[in-house]
Amino acid sequence: MKIRAHYLIWSLLLPQLAAAQAEERLSVRIALGHTAPERQTRTVTLKAGTPGLEITTVTGAGIEQDDQAGTESLLHVGKGDVDVLAADIKWPRPSAPLRELASHRDRYSVKNDAMWGYLMEHGTAGQAERLRNDPWNKPDGPLLVIQLDHEGTQGFAVSLEQLIRHRAMWLPEHDIFITLANRLVSFKKHLASLKGKRVLDEVAQQPDASLEKFRDAWEDFGNPLEWKASWQTEWIDTKGHLTVMAPAHGAIYKFAVDRYGNVRPDFASPHKFRLDLQWQESKWKKQAIWNGLPVILTQLEKNGQQAEITQFVSPLAEPSTVVRGYLPGVMLTKVKLSGKSGPVQFGLSMATPADSQLHVVRVKNDWVVTGKRGNILLLLQTGPGLTVSAESGATAKLIISGDLPEGQSLEFIAKLPSPDVKEAGPLSGLDFAAAKQQTVNYWEQWLSRGAQFKVPEESINNLYRASLWHSLVLPRHTIGTDNAPHMDLPYANTAYGQKDADWPINQAVYVDYMIYGLRGYDSVAQDEMKAMFKSQQQKDGRIGGFANWGVYSPGQLYAIAQNYLLSANNEYFEELLPDALRTLDWCLAQVAAAKAADSSTGLIRAPLNDLTNAEREWAFTQAYYVAGLELFAEALAAYNHPRAASVAATAAGMKADVVKEFARASVQSPAVQVADGTWVNYVPTDAMTPRRLMDQWYPTDVDCGPLHLSRLGVIEPDSWLTTAMLHDHEDNLFFRNLGAANEPIYVQQSSVYLLRDEPKAAIRSFYSLTACGFSHEQLTSLEHRWAWGQYYGPPSTDGAWFELYRKMLIRETGMDTLLIGQAIPRAWLEDGKKIEVKNAPTYFGPLNMEIASHAARKEIVATVDISARNPPRMLIVRLRHPQGSKIRSVTVNGQDWKDFDTQKEFVLIPASEGKRYTIVTKY
Repeated sequence: MKIRAHYLIWSLLLPQLAAAQAEERLSVRIALGHTAPERQTRTVTLKAGTPGLEITTVTGAGIEQDDQAGTESLLHVGKGDVDVLAADIKWPRPSAPLRELASHRDRYSVKNDAMWGYLMEHGTAGQAERLRNDPWNKPDGPLLVIQLDHEGTQGFAVSLEQLIRHRAMWLPEHDIFITLANRLVSFKKHLASLKGKRVLDEVAQQPDASLEKFRDAWEDFGNPLEWKASWQTEWIDTKGHLTVMAPAHGAIYKFAVDRYGNVRPDFASPHKFRLDLQWQESKWKKQAIWNGLPVILTQLEKNGQQAEITQFVSPLAEPSTVVRGYLPGVMLTKVKLSGKSGPVQFGLSMATPADSQLHVVRVKNDWVVTGKRGNILLLLQTGPGLTVSAESGATAKLIISGDLPEGQSLEFIAKLPSPDVKEAGPLSGLDFAAAKQQTVNYWEQWLSRGAQFKVPEESINNLYRASLWHSLVLPRHTIGTDNAPHMDLPYANTAYGQKDADWPINQAVYVDYMIYGLRGYDSVAQDEMKAMFKSQQQKDGRIGGFANWGVYSPGQLYAIAQNYLLSANNEYFEELLPDALRTLDWCLAQVAAAKAADSSTGLIRAPLNDLTNAEREWAFTQAYYVAGLELFAEALAAYNHPRAASVAATAAGMKADVVKEFARASVQSPAVQVADGTWVNYVPTDAMTPRRLMDQWYPTDVDCGPLHLSRLGVIEPDSWLTTAMLHDHEDNLFFRNLGAANEPIYVQQSSVYLLRDEPKAAIRSFYSLTACGFSHEQLTSLEHRWAWGQYYGPPSTDGAWFELYRKMLIRETGMDTLLIGQAIPRAWLEDGKKIEVKNAPTYFGPLNMEIASHAARKEIVATVDISARNPPRMLIVRLRHPQGSKIRSVTVNGQDWKDFDTQKEFVLIPASEGKRYTIVTKY
């Protein structure tokens, strides 16, 4: 009987003991009001953030009679009064399998990693530790939600496992301090224990950033001695950096030059070849473009001798006589040998897949490489003092030899036509100097047609110039299968597919608006927009493309609207309007369907990007829907279209839904620690998934992440959501805290800094983008910066750079205010320096301006010409003194002016008529 009784007792107790062992308990203290300068009323609701979690008791400490403590509390705190809630919590011990870190396998991936692993291995120690400890991978990790309003759009969640690890958490933006009840940490002691600073706090205390600083921080991927990363892409036996050139805008025959001067075609050229320059045992010294133009200068060195290589592309026919882009071109390569006297030997090798046997023959004074049809693939001309030995075969080889005299130089020129040519005469008679001048004149002519920006920093001026031809070289103008004009607009000439416009968001927004629209090349943008409608618009009106990103259709509307507001070109807008209205109707139908869906959040569900194809409520998609509809409504209003008001109303309604849903998702997401040891909200990239998505590749959370909501004006720039996102990105997500995403094109934080009027942060982003997104001397753009296939030459990176540069100097704030000089680096206004902008498109008409510094005599002078087309109601001019001196007095057009702000360095001028304003500030 005793045995039976004991068995009965244990049979009753064991399930309870097992349940107890599978259960975790914790008591926490939540203090409010430590730093509030004034009394305030706080509502606090404690909720379970994970299934099975229970808040068993909530009591108050230090609360007043009119306060209420419980799972729903009402507290009056601040001005020295700190109220505390003590909560007892229990939850099932986590047992779900951990989520796995995102992986990816291709020839360029590092350890089959999708960037997160590389970031945690090679980022700063602090960001790596914070990311490793993030609870993203624990599906049933216990979360306590601390809701600070009745709607669930204020507050945050706490990972209780993180709280146990850290013992205390301070969230200064919420004025809430959380600690363990059984291991109390005083607020004062906790603050004293915090080390480090948030990146943006450091930026605010430092002088303006500089390009030199960021070029020191970002390795130069255009330097083969400095940059040997395994993810450098390969193309026809070249590895790494390529600069693409063409004989003219839209030409189909393009040339790609590697860091040593070797030449290849681009991915889509009908003519395939490889030309290698071979100087055995030589060392690479430098490669750069000349004066921001497509003229490449490469320097090699060997035993005291130097080879200076000059390369450019020239047309082999008059462009006006050629149909579309079928313009033949020739790559001219001049090698100048100088330095220590003595023997010198330099080699060229030429091959093409079209010919298994190449022949080298002498034609008068030239050496010619021919194919099986007698077609000429390469022509070599040598100067005095050089001889040539040649070898025919599958690869044609030419060895140029000579004896270098003391203090003199030897030269030879190689001419590579594309496509090959039948006769040597035109190649032989092509003068190198004249051809170079023709090339320079052609691209200078293009530059002169658009806006002119010039600042006292030559690297910036050169990149400004280069960004135009980078864009003009990209397209291929052909005749399509329907015998009508066709245009291919690939992401880059040496990356991915080359047909049609597979990534229309990159072309429409980042090139056609950010390059052509902002610089006044309206006809180029117009032709490309029409081409994209032709190749990408589906029968239902949507814009298709690779992986069918959700942003493609609203992005097209956004770009069209921007360009119309900048140009006021009714003819162009009317030409695009029928197709644009079809896309608009498709977008509006998606919004209506989202409102009517069972989820009823009002948010669009669509694929995000190339590798994140799930139809979710991605921030990137919502940002472009709201901004695209909002801006297109402005364009319709400017055009007096009857649908403007209804489109604007739809945009406003969706905007409210998006802000609400992402605020709710942030409240449900576990807070994240930042560099100073404090904690901030996490804002997810998917409103349906309140956590970091480290099980997706890095661009899902960052490059195409939630900051686009603030960049495009959906979430207010000064809101708590934006503030949290900026600190999380800068402290935790940007590689080595250097202020740039993996794809430099996505520099979304920079526009946010301008919207928040934080010029130092914007300048820092600008210089980081300049240093990491472009090779330092060749100024060639790239797609991925680290731990991913590094493709070269996407002009969308140039577009992102220029839009930021332009907005630092000229920015519309709304539809009625023009802001000049918002984020000019102080170094640009040192004594004697000048900033000049001519014929820059704005919403208010073309703009001319000049800012000249006479800091030595304590004066800066700005001249601004306002167009009469649509003058702004308010002109704001910021003049950032090089030493930060305060404005003492101002005159405007010779009259004393009192409306200026010494703290913000603003001069405010009502400018309701088109005229010239001369602003003189004295210090």
